[in-house]
Amino acid sequence: GPLADYMDAQFAFFNSERLTHKPIIAGLNYFLTHGARGGQGTGLLGEKRDVKVWLGWLKQRANGEVDAIETPIGFIPRYEDLKELFAGIDKAYPKELYDRQFAFYVDNILARIDLQEEAYSKEENTPPRLFQVYEEQRAALQALKEKHGPIVSVEQLTEAAGA
Repeated sequence: GPLADYMDAQFAFFNSERLTHKPIIAGLNYFLTHGARGGQGTGLLGEKRDVKVWLGWLKQRANGEVDAIETPIGFIPRYEDLKELFAGIDKAYPKELYDRQFAFYVDNILARIDLQEEAYSKEENTPPRLFQVYEEQRAALQALKEKHGPIVSVEQLTEAAGA
């Protein structure tokens, strides 16, 4: 189907040897709540003006100005880089907030992968590579969970990345 064709084109494009500068693809979750991160209530962990920081970090990352922590599902920012960007908008960024925002709730991530896999398995001609990526992510996340439990801290992710 059209979605599978689009996905196949994306795999071909992003894995092309002709690309000399690999683009950055990002997923941002602006809607993390205290309750979803081990706290109480439905209030957001951040606020609207934080978007400037997230986009600023993406720009720096795309330009090779900052490093990142590699995880089974992509890269996350380093605390020091975000703290500096938050200072640029005159806002404190406590390490405790960073830890809550970027800890991995492994069961939630696995459930999201399962939902995506189920949805894409119904799409005709979905590239097999997508399901291989899901399986690689699932295996790495399960290994993290077995070693560290269902909530994996940024420090544990950093250790797992060998950074």
